Amino acid sequence: MNKFTFTNLCMAIYCLFTMQLNAQDGYTYTLIHNGGYSFSVGAVPNASASNFPTSVQSYGFTIIVPDGVTAIITSSLGNGAGATFFDGNNVGQPANDGYLITETLGSPIALPAPSAATTTPMVTFEIQGTPTSGIIEILANNSALATAVTPLKSFMSADMEDDGSAVFTNRVDPNGSGLSGDSTFDFTTLSVADKKFENLSIYPNPAVDVVNIRYTETPLQKIEIYTLNGQLLQAKTTQLERLQIHNLQVGMYLMKLYTRDASTTIKLIKQ
Repeated sequence: MNKFTFTNLCMAIYCLFTMQLNAQDGYTYTLIHNGGYSFSVGAVPNASASNFPTSVQSYGFTIIVPDGVTAIITSSLGNGAGATFFDGNNVGQPANDGYLITETLGSPIALPAPSAATTTPMVTFEIQGTPTSGIIEILANNSALATAVTPLKSFMSADMEDDGSAVFTNRVDPNGSGLSGDSTFDFTTLSVADKKFENLSIYPNPAVDVVNIRYTETPLQKIEIYTLNGQLLQAKTTQLERLQIHNLQVGMYLMKLYTRDASTTIKLIKQ
């Protein structure tokens, strides 16, 4: 992740906030804990009957982390997201640091139609240093910091109208919080089981057909795949290094992994 002065940060992205919000069809952002120190920021569509897929041109948001904690992007919607670090001391928050994460797509990418009510992971990142205290959060658009430094506000430039033309406008409310569901996570709540699985690697995620699983601490005993409603779809006890998911429908699932004395649950995205 690149580090720039806070002044350059503001100047570089100010032009992204000249867009207007169409209030009836839009998005909020939510924080998804994938297990351990892996997190995603997901885009949540406002309630809508629209069956027209959203076409995204660019998007961005700010995450706030405890002072000294770093984050590394592992995947994003277009695999080209960048993060600009800023020191909390420069914005009157010495206990925190932050990253402005943005991505401008070379070609627009379609999200599921709002009527599907599908949360789409936009960026996945890994927190470094295994912190055991402090909070990670998505900066709210109506927070004191975002109000004072408007380029830090969340946005999504997207076309949501089925009118035969491609017009991209901001779809995240700049005056409300721009958030829904969980937007913070307290590192003190990480369980012993979560910490045991710090060296777990699951890739790719999102995935299309096959998920690779690498865990070097102790042998895995079993893997289960559940719907978000708790319905068991798959259970596997052999050849746990690779998991076939081609038969799953596109969407988000819960993957539970077991060792002899611990278990953890990871959110799995099927594309």
